Formats: sequence, C-alpha cells, structure tokens
Amino acid sequence: MPSNGTPLHLLFLDIPSNGHVLPKLDLVDHLVRRGHRVTYVVAGGPADRVRRFGAEVVTYPSLDPLASLADGDPAAATRAFFRENLAILRAARDHFGDERPDAVAYDEAAFQAGRLLTALWDLPPFLLTPSVVSNEHYSYFDHMERLAPGHRLADPVEEIAAALAGHGLADRLPDFLWSVRRVAEPTIAFVPAALQPEHATFDPEEVFFVGPSVEKRDFLGTWEPPPGAPRVALVSLGSVRNGDAGFFETVAGAFAGRPWHVVVTVGDGLADADVARLAALAPNVEVHRWVSNVSVLEHAEVFVTHGGSGSLVEAWYTATPVVVVPPVPDFLPYAERVAELGAGRVIAPAELDAGRLVAEVEAVAADGAVRGRVRELREHARASGGARRAADVIESRLGAAARARAAR
Repeated sequence: MPSNGTPLHLLFLDIPSNGHVLPKLDLVDHLVRRGHRVTYVVAGGPADRVRRFGAEVVTYPSLDPLASLADGDPAAATRAFFRENLAILRAARDHFGDERPDAVAYDEAAFQAGRLLTALWDLPPFLLTPSVVSNEHYSYFDHMERLAPGHRLADPVEEIAAALAGHGLADRLPDFLWSVRRVAEPTIAFVPAALQPEHATFDPEEVFFVGPSVEKRDFLGTWEPPPGAPRVALVSLGSVRNGDAGFFETVAGAFAGRPWHVVVTVGDGLADADVARLAALAPNVEVHRWVSNVSVLEHAEVFVTHGGSGSLVEAWYTATPVVVVPPVPDFLPYAERVAELGAGRVIAPAELDAGRLVAEVEAVAADGAVRGRVRELREHARASGGARRAADVIESRLGAAARARAAR
C-alpha cells in the first residue's frame, strides 16, 4: 500500500486470452490481499478466472480478435485488435461514468485502449506484458522480420488516425501503431531479463523485468505422474495457435511405444472429436485441453513448445530443457534466444517428423550443458521478483505520484 496508507483503485484492461490474463492473476491476488480494489475489463472465459481473485470484472462483447491471426491479410490482425481495443475502451468508460480509478494497468495487446484512456482521464499508466518489449535500441518487430523477411505487421493507419482525431489525439498516431509499439510508460514485463534482447538498454527505473508469475493456476487442473510412469515430457502449442491437429498426431505417433509418458495440452483450438481421436492414438500419450503446465514441468525432463514467452518462462521456472517448434514467425525471436542461451534446441516446422522430434527430445534430455544452463536460468527467473515485485512497483510508483501531486 502507498506510504500514505490509502487503498488504491486500479483498473486493468485485457484481451480474452489465457496467455495474456494468466500472468496477471497472481498480481491481482497480491493487490487485493493488500487492501486495494481492482476493476478488470476482460471478456469471455478469462473473466471467471479473474473473479476468483477478488477483482470486480467488467465484461464486454468481444470481437474475438484472436481469430484474425489465421487471416492472410497482413492488416487483419492489427485491425481486429484495434477494434477490440475500442470495445474495451467503451466498456471502461461506460462502467466508470464520472468516477475515476487511481491508475490504469493494461496488457500489451490492449495498449491502444490503455493509452487512450490514460490520456483522456489524465491518469498514471502501467503497461503489463507477458512478452519481450521494444525501445529505440531493440525492436521485436524488426527482429522478427530479420528472421522471416516480408513478415511485417501492417497497421490500419487511417482507421486509427480517425479514432484518435475524434478524441483530440491526432498528433499521437505513432504511439498507437502495433508495428511500432515501443515502451512509453512504466512497464512490468512478466519475463526475466535474460529473455529480453538488448535488456541493458532499457531504463531499470521504467521497465521492470519481474519474471515468472505462474502461481494461482490450479483451476486449470493439476497433474501428478501415474504410478510407474517412465520419463515425462510436456507438449503444448500455447494458448492461441493450438489448432494444428497434424502436429499433435506427429507427437503421438513419435512417442507411441517408447519409454516416455507424454502429456499433451491442446487448449481450445481443436474440436472434441479431434481431442478424442488424439487421446486414443497411444496409451502413453495423455491429452488435456488445459492443465497447469508448471505442475507437469515439475516432473518433466523436456518441454516441447511453440516457444511463446509464457511457455519459456514456465520452463525456466522449473529448470526444464525445451525443444522449440515455432509454428509462425512470431515465435522465431524467442527460438533464436533459446539457442543463444543454450537452453534447448529448435526444430523448424518444415523439418519436423517423428524421427527428428524423438531424436531432439532424447538429445536435449541427455545434454548436461543444457541441464546446467536451465538450472542457472531457474535461479535467475525466480530471483526476478514475480507478482510480488510487480505489486511493489505499482504501489511505489503511485505513492510517489501522490506525493508529487500533494507537493504542488
């Protein structure tokens, strides 16, 4: 709680995605337990998960922006997410009316709504991100394009400019473009510093790499190895791009009859019939929609992953070597970082088959240098502070702002 002892009212803005909401749940829990009030704007299934931790949830009719990621139009995703941001903005303004929270904390994918709202209401902002961030020295988007030439986001500039002009913010267009999106406010990143390229170029008084926030997820389902289970591996494509049934079939075929017990999580991307079919392919491969990854990784020797930041943070938290199979260019910067750090191996999707997958899993599990490296990364990640440090940052920053206002 700020030094004046006054409880805060914090507004969180988020998109309906487990990968974005889950890292914030422990932060919400810390804030509520410290006596603060949290109002959280989010739609869909994540809304019920947020309510568990004492936040007041404000829902809205989501436009399902995640579906746009499958579109071939380079501007489809940025257009869909901007329109989702406008829906989030409307929900927050309608809910609060003439009242105001003390600050607005917004997800990286809700940054347009967050920056609009903090400008219109003149409130302190916080950017909360489960991913690496960009500044004038490092651009995630340039990094991605270097690894996948021609793969670049295209903003619906005219639509964004018109909306900003309607709010009297026409001169701030670059601050609202996905293809730029540099940190411009106090930022809490739920990744450890080692995962962030050019991390030393970020101002430590403005950008806080707090590392894993992986507690409070038992509602996803906990896991214990069955009696007599052999070596354990976890396989997941994350919370968004998880609809590739062929990938999961390759996994099941690769490990069928081998001395591994494989836990596969498929999220919501597959139909029930596909999930049932996968579950029947091999008796040593069990399939779940959701389970707490950490509860599996505590027993696993290897994590086969798409290479998203959330999954890599979970792997580091449990000192689990990874085999990264990046399904789209978005994950190539993370795959490159894994290789640079010696924390696992990478398979290009075009090179994936059953034999290659088993060979890489066996090799990384047997690699003493990799196992030693992920143990070092576990210590680094766990020392980053997590949700407790994130709550401390918010309290400290808002306390300092309150003192500055009082002195004026």
